[in-house]
Formats: sequence, C-alpha cells, structure tokens
Amino acid sequence: MSTGLPRVAVAIGVVMVSGEGLLSMDGNAVFVIEESVGRVASVTGSQIIVHVKPDPVDSQTSGASAVVKGTLVKIPHQSTWVFGLVTAISIPLPSHEQTPDEQRFAEVLLLGEADVGTDPATPIRFERGVSFFPSVGAQVYIATADDLALVYAKRSSSSVRIGTIHQGRSIPAYVSPDRLLGKHFAVLGTTGTGKSCAVAVILRRIVEAHRNAHILVLDPHNEYASAFGDYAEVIDATSFELPYWLFNFEELSGSILGDVTGSEELQREATALAALVCRAKEAFLGNTKKASHITVNTPVPYKMSELLSLLDAEMGKLGHGRNVLPLQNLKTKINTLRNDSRYAFMFGGIATSDNMNKILSRIFRIPVQNKPIAILDLSAVPSEVLNIVVSVLARITFDLAVFSERSVPVLLVCEEAHRYLPADDRQGFEPTKRILSRIAREGRKYGVALGIISQRPSDLAMSALCQCNSIFALRLSSTADQEFVRAMLPDWGGGLFDFLPALRNGEAIVIGEAVPVPARVRFDTLPPEHMPCSKTAPFSEAWQTNGAGKDLLEGVIARWRTEH
Repeated sequence: MSTGLPRVAVAIGVVMVSGEGLLSMDGNAVFVIEESVGRVASVTGSQIIVHVKPDPVDSQTSGASAVVKGTLVKIPHQSTWVFGLVTAISIPLPSHEQTPDEQRFAEVLLLGEADVGTDPATPIRFERGVSFFPSVGAQVYIATADDLALVYAKRSSSSVRIGTIHQGRSIPAYVSPDRLLGKHFAVLGTTGTGKSCAVAVILRRIVEAHRNAHILVLDPHNEYASAFGDYAEVIDATSFELPYWLFNFEELSGSILGDVTGSEELQREATALAALVCRAKEAFLGNTKKASHITVNTPVPYKMSELLSLLDAEMGKLGHGRNVLPLQNLKTKINTLRNDSRYAFMFGGIATSDNMNKILSRIFRIPVQNKPIAILDLSAVPSEVLNIVVSVLARITFDLAVFSERSVPVLLVCEEAHRYLPADDRQGFEPTKRILSRIAREGRKYGVALGIISQRPSDLAMSALCQCNSIFALRLSSTADQEFVRAMLPDWGGGLFDFLPALRNGEAIVIGEAVPVPARVRFDTLPPEHMPCSKTAPFSEAWQTNGAGKDLLEGVIARWRTEH
C-alpha cells in the first residue's frame, strides 16, 4: 500500500534486508516499509508518548516490535520533521498471549528537527532542539538510513571521525574538536571496557587533522608510550626533568615536609624553608633588578647546595639549643630526597641552570617539530609525590596559557583523574585539586582544555566533572558510578544512559556539545601498533610455562634496589 509518505525503517529481530544493515540501539536489524508505526498520544516538554501499532497476530517476526528502545523516529509537523529517540517501551496491560487489542506505548525523547526539502520524503538541515512540537495524533515513522546520516553524521570542516553509529554501521560518528576542547571532556568507563583505546582514538584523530596541536598526556601506568608512534614525544623516567625550583612553595613544602597542617614543628620547618628559598634565589640571580622582584613562588633557578649552605649557617648561629631542631630536621629531609634515585627528576644534574625554556618546550611541544603529543610517563614517580608533580604540571600548563595570552592552546589529559580530583575533600593534595578545578572552571578563557579520564566517576569531584560539556561513557558496571553519571546529566539524558550496563567493549554513549545529538557510538578499532598497552596480565598463558626462575628474581631485585 502506498501512502505517499517517506519510506521508513522498522525493526524485525535479526533480519538484514536490502543490505542497509540498520540497527536499533539494542541490536535489532531493520528493513524498509511505508507504514507509520504509531501515533503521538501525549506531548510533555521534551518528551512525547507514542501509541504504537500492534503487531499482526500472524507476524513472522516472533512478536518483535516495530519500535524498540534506542530507535530513532521522526514525526512530520508543518514544514519540518521532528526527530526523537525511543527511551522506553511498555505494555500497560499485557495479556497472556499477544492479541491485536494489546496496547503498547513508547516514550520518545525529542532531539531536534529538520526542514522538509524539495522532496517531502527527504528531510534536510537537521538542527538540535525543537521549535515546533508534534501534534497529538500525528503519525510516527522510523528514521531511514539517510535520516540517520542527517542526524548523527552532521559534520563541519574541522570535524574528525571517531567511530560509527550503532544504529547504522556504515554511518560515521564525528566530533567537533573546537566544541570538544572548548569546554572540556570526560571519558568514563569500567576497567577493561576499552577506555584507553577510546582515548587513543580521540587523540589520534585530532592530531591527524591538526598537526600543530599541543597535547600533554599524564600517563600514570605507561599505557600510551607506543600508541601514537611518530606523533608523540615520550618522556619516561630516564629523561623526565622537573626541577625543584619550578615548584611553588606549597608544592616544594609538600614534597619535602608532607602535610604540615596541625603540627607546630613542621610549620616551623616550613617557615624556615620559605625564607631559605628566597635567599637562595637572590644569591643565584646576584645583584640585579630581577632579584628585588622575586617571591618564594617565582619560578627562577636556585642551587640546593646554596640553600643547604645557608641552612648550615643558620644552624651555626643557633648553636645546639632546642631552636636548631627544626633546621636539622629540614636538612635531613632534603638530603634524604636528594639521595633517593626516584627523585632524580627533581634533584638530578650536576649544575643548576636556567633551562626553563628547554623544559617547557619539550613538555608542551613548542615548537611542535612533528610531535604534537607529549606522553609523560609518571609510572616511576614516587606515589608520595605523584599528586604534587601533577599539581606542578597542571599549574605551569595554566600559567603558560595565561602568560602566552592564548597563543598556545593546550590540551591536558589526566588519566586516573579520580586520584587528583577526589570527591572526598579529605583526600588528595589541595593545590592539585585547586589548580585542576580552576582549569575546569576558567581554562577555556585562556585556551586550556581538560580531558578527564576515569574508571571510577563516583570518586571524582562533581564540581570538576560538571564542567565537562562532552562525555564519553563506556560500560559502567557499578550502580554508584551509573547513578553518579546520570545525576550530572540533563533530565533528557537519563533514558539514553540506561544502556550503560549493557554496552559492549569499545562502545560508548556520547553526549554533549561535541556531537550533533546524543548517540551510541562504536569507536574505530586501532591497529595493534597504535593501541595502548593496557591489557590485563595473561595469567593462564603465563602459568602454562615454567619461566620464572632465579635469574628472573635476580633481575627484579636489582631493579627494585636501584629504583628504591
């Protein structure tokens, strides 16, 4: 029967017809027909209720519905097509067996609208948001392959492909780098769901299209060293350099003294350290105008040996009284760190020189020199100071952006972000939380983008995560994590996120300004040489051979002693 209406797609279980290969979000295949699948029964805000036509009693589709959760539908209204996503299906009064009288209803989230083209069956120029709401009683149709491409595959000249849309495996999924980075993004997902691979896909696609990017990846597990090949400058433990004089006072005090809160003795040591740092800086600069303008936080070099000499001189003045104890303790702590090989990135080097330009050049890829990404391997950084090191890196990232007056936009990617931005105010290092939160709030004004990566979103500070206007949510198994992510989304995002526990590896619900509309996306598969090294230890394979002998232990012990 021909109605003169556009052809539409209807789910029929797992059958693939006409080679279109269309899928609803729950994996059902579709084929092309001309019938509508129901009528609008109710319109409330951004949601409508659709009275779905019953399946024929003699249906050969084993009772499969023409409308399933995750299906994209469209409704004609005046000179537009209104598009919506099915978020729930219900049968209020189910009978024991399917009958023609059985009532079925679908909840549909309205996404946007498109103009009617010269061919009434072909919508054009899809835009997010709805200006004309469907009328009660309007016919509802399943979106065609062309409709899916119009809605989901809208792209600009700067858009980059990251994968394909679940409902149409041939339809690419694009993100807009400007919108992705302009207001930050987050990649969330349980361990083993493909989170690191998703990050690798996103970053690789960005640098493939933008060869002069400036991206810094904080990599606590050495996952990304081989993921970007010639695109990346890998800074590992042997070449990492972040001298103590680049630390502000809070960061330096935290590294040497730890948390001084509540301890009068530690606070006396901190007071002495602050005075000694200023004097050591003045000694390094000499009798110049610059020396008169420095503070304890000014990033200028000074010699630790000079600081220790000044410390000895102060102890000599005090003799052997009780007042000398804080200075003795301070000297012991400084020397302990200087002699610890794990802190070579802070105290290494024979001579102290003003190499700030060289350090910043390498970390922030200025100039790029065909390597727009810097992978900073933090796996060898002592856990006691990891948060402090991240504080230094995040702070100099922000300061670079401020003092360069937005001429060098930088993307800072924080893996394991829940370590540095914990939800619990009692955890973490306060300066780290403060600077990362400031980047989240103000970074876009100065050209600093933040990428938050975490497998434990419920342990993340909500205030920072809420600043991320684009979210890639892979499978989340924890109910607490699911509820946390759902709570931070707009009201209309909840139904879409019901898919979170059922997503396959490498799939994500993508929502926010970086994509035309919320979508279920399957990330492109990277070749093995471009994948992060984040595989789970192969227990069964390793336990098949007897390869763990004394020689192995000797090597392990030697490394253990060298690095500790």
